[in-house]
Amino acid sequence: MRRALAALVPGALLLLAACGGAPPAADAGVPEPGGTLRHAISTWPTCLDPALSGGRLFTVPEQIGETLTGQAADGTIVPRLADSWEIADGGRTYTFHLRPGVTFADGTAVDAGVVAQNLTALVALNAAGKSDTLTRNALNSFTGSEVLDPATIRLHFGLPELGFLRNASDPYLTIWSAGTAALPADRRCAGELVGSGPFAIQSVTRNQRVDLVKRPEHGWSRPELGEHEGPAYLDAITYEVVPESGVRVGGLLSGQFDVIDDVPVADQESVRAAGGSVVLGTVPNLVPGIYHNPYSPLGGDLAVRKAILLAIDRTEIRDTVYGPGYEVPTGEVARNTPLFTDLSAQLRHDPAAAAAILDQAGWPPGPDGVRVKDGVRLEPRLTYVAGSTRGATQQDLELVQQQLRPVGIAVQLVPQTAAEASADLADVSKARFDFASGAGAGKDVDFLIGLFRSTNPRLGGFANPGLEAAADALDTATDDASRAAAAAALQRYIVDDAQWIPVREATRAYAAAARVHGYRVDPYAQSVFHDTWLQQ
Repeated sequence: MRRALAALVPGALLLLAACGGAPPAADAGVPEPGGTLRHAISTWPTCLDPALSGGRLFTVPEQIGETLTGQAADGTIVPRLADSWEIADGGRTYTFHLRPGVTFADGTAVDAGVVAQNLTALVALNAAGKSDTLTRNALNSFTGSEVLDPATIRLHFGLPELGFLRNASDPYLTIWSAGTAALPADRRCAGELVGSGPFAIQSVTRNQRVDLVKRPEHGWSRPELGEHEGPAYLDAITYEVVPESGVRVGGLLSGQFDVIDDVPVADQESVRAAGGSVVLGTVPNLVPGIYHNPYSPLGGDLAVRKAILLAIDRTEIRDTVYGPGYEVPTGEVARNTPLFTDLSAQLRHDPAAAAAILDQAGWPPGPDGVRVKDGVRLEPRLTYVAGSTRGATQQDLELVQQQLRPVGIAVQLVPQTAAEASADLADVSKARFDFASGAGAGKDVDFLIGLFRSTNPRLGGFANPGLEAAADALDTATDDASRAAAAAALQRYIVDDAQWIPVREATRAYAAAARVHGYRVDPYAQSVFHDTWLQQ
């Protein structure tokens, strides 16, 4: 058994950029308490609880809730609600010692009993199919908990869960009050969330606005996470949905908003010119890319998938659509994801090799250059959610379409609504897409297990024994060395089999007005406002 206060994972870096592409300068002056920060956001999530589907791109949970562990900017796992922990049985048992004196916004205490209640509730939501893939994956072998005393809880897993400390730092394992944990999924999604963070929800107007207020009694901040001691400086935060990027940028420049998200590359220089800062956060995740329908003849053709993988020029996409400060993907997971494996050689731009693969597989060019096999033209349908920035965007895919045409692949881009995309995933065996745009998020490489098992709706139960075995090897690794080797092997299999075709790195772009100080994004590329203050 070993006692741990922190666990360092190398390579977990946060990308920041401001004027001239350098990190924002340290804020000068003494913080000024008070004021309401106005935050314009591009979209309303399908659910406000990150443990459930669709809440991952919304930063409200980071302000109102807290997790057992935290992740510092350098990737170190540090204490948060738990002061310390012990790991035993090769990662099958975790004992957490909770910090005393922590309360939820309703005045109740954060104790071992409520932690146990949260985990039990998540297991039930998993069983009901209401939770996010990451939640299911983090607790897939969880067998139960023991409340040893009010400040001590022991968690049991049926398999080694060597990534659990990092999973426990993610918002999807936020510890909510007993009242919240007892609620059904729809009420949690609607925003009935009571946490122990520095702010609390005051009101929610669906699809429009969320108002947060400061908790003056909050006094358990963690310097390891870059937080000052004591309550937040801001009195309140208002999140307002503003779908049009031009309106968000214009509102920031005019003083209507203090922080905005999803800042287009074309507008970033105007923000800097006005004295504001642009902050870029690389999301540790399955990078935005293209996945296939395994039941589709074209999507299920390995030669076609490999040709697409090699024909894409990711550097051209970065330089054309994005620019300096944005990265080119060198693996199917972001380079700041712990246990990332560099697969840049496999992701090289090599249209000649792509063409050779298709030639060898019996896909000769037709009269117009589009390849044909057994009377079928190589014109795959590639669907994407119109207006979404989560996966490969429309701009990304239009460039991909241009890049694939010279090797004889005539991609048909098919825009969808989010509801149509969800319907496709309900039964991919009957869906009409050959390929689709997507992405996946997770702080630990363990998230690949759930995403690439046949039980994932995206794969629709389609059998792939090699992929399943690679996922199983990571899931059952019993020590750090075997886990690292299994993580690398799974990543290589995914790219070698073209199970995921990377297009770009997932980079979130925020902008803050000149009067905003102490603003940062965390290693998950989410806004953190505990240290933020406004120059009046």
